[in-house]
Amino acid sequence: MSDTAPDPTSSTVLDSDPTPWQRLADADPIEVRDPLAELLGMVPEGEPLVVRFPEVAKSAGHACPAVAGAYRATQLALAELYPDELPVRSQVAVTVGGSPDDHGLGPMAAAIRQITGAADETGFKGLAGVGGRQDLLSFGDVPGDGRAFEFARTDTDEAVRVAFDPAATGVDPDEGGGQPMEMIPRIVGGEASAEERERFYQTWHDRVQSVLRAPAGPETPFSVERV
Repeated sequence: MSDTAPDPTSSTVLDSDPTPWQRLADADPIEVRDPLAELLGMVPEGEPLVVRFPEVAKSAGHACPAVAGAYRATQLALAELYPDELPVRSQVAVTVGGSPDDHGLGPMAAAIRQITGAADETGFKGLAGVGGRQDLLSFGDVPGDGRAFEFARTDTDEAVRVAFDPAATGVDPDEGGGQPMEMIPRIVGGEASAEERERFYQTWHDRVQSVLRAPAGPETPFSVERV
C-alpha cells in the first residue's frame, strides 16, 4: 500500500467523482485574489484562487437555479467592478436584498460568501490587518426584480446592483417553483418511473445550465447597473 495520499486536485480523483458534473461543465470559473491566502503561502502573491460552480454546488448540497443565480450574479458583478484586474477577497462588501429567511436567500448568500469571502458577524476578523471578512455581508433593501444584490468595492467605493429574476427561468419561488417541481413529490414518494426521474434530472440541470450561461440584459434573468 502506498504511503502517499492522493492529490485531491489530480484528474484521476476528479474523474472518479460519480456525480454528473458534466451537466454543468459550461459554467465559467471565477478567479479571485485572496491576500490572506497569499500571506500564508497558500498561493504565490498575485496568483488567483479559482472557484468553480461544482465546488459551490457541493457546498450548498445541490445544484439549483437559486444557487446558479447567485454564482452567475456574483460573476457578473465582479466582472463589472474589476474589468482589468482580479477581484480581491476582503475588499468586496455585499448586501443581499431581503431577509435571511426569505425563500432561497440563505443558500444564495452562502454561495456569494464562498466566492467573495464576504461574511456576516461570524466572518474571520483578519490577520495582522489582512484578509478580514467580518461584517462584509448583510441583508437589506436592494431594489430590483426577483432577487437583488449590491456588490461594493471597499477600496474604491464603486458599487453595482445585480438582479436575478427566477421567473425568467420558469422558476417562481413565490408560486411553488413551477415545473419541474411538481415531479418532486412523486420522486420522494417512490412513485416516479426511471424514465420520469431521468427526464426530471435533465430538465432540472438544463435549467441550472441556462442560468449559468445567461448574459445580463433585456429578456434575460439578469440585470446589472452601476450604483
